[in-house]
Amino acid sequence: MTVRSVSWTDAQRVSSLLARVAPARPREPAGLVSAMGAARAPVAAAAPAPVKAAPKAPKEVPRLVQTSDNPADRLDTLVAWTLDHHACVGAFVADDNGLTLAAHGISEAHVSLVGPLLSALVGVRSIPGVDATAGALWLGAQMMSWVEARTTRGGFCLGTVGDEALTTRAFEQLKEALETTVRGL
Repeated sequence: MTVRSVSWTDAQRVSSLLARVAPARPREPAGLVSAMGAARAPVAAAAPAPVKAAPKAPKEVPRLVQTSDNPADRLDTLVAWTLDHHACVGAFVADDNGLTLAAHGISEAHVSLVGPLLSALVGVRSIPGVDATAGALWLGAQMMSWVEARTTRGGFCLGTVGDEALTTRAFEQLKEALETTVRGL
């Protein structure tokens, strides 16, 4: 008894069987696979890749300078500086209990997450070598990014809400600005 291999399969019969069980597809162009020994068609030269514009240099963000000793003025200055120099639609400052100290363009619901979030990170901070003082979290269609500063009076959190997480450089700038603001409060 002779067993037929796939190479002996009748292509028309297989096509008719497949047509019965599969929905009709647009016919693919012939010549994707050439028969052995057939001359190959010349390969068309690939179109040159479009030239990408040179990447923009990151905009220089000025350091935050606090000129007031009034805590409310200092926090308002921090929120305004954050909104002016970082990609966000809202910003807030809260303490480690989630109490809003200053906010603009953000809902209380977003700020109310800060207390439980920072409490949950206490365990993560106990892991040697892990810095859990900054992060980002999707909240529906927006990203909340935050940095934290610890002082003798407790922790403070500066957060932003925008379309995407902030860059590492932006996190560093926010952390420095928050530390400048809460120093001496």
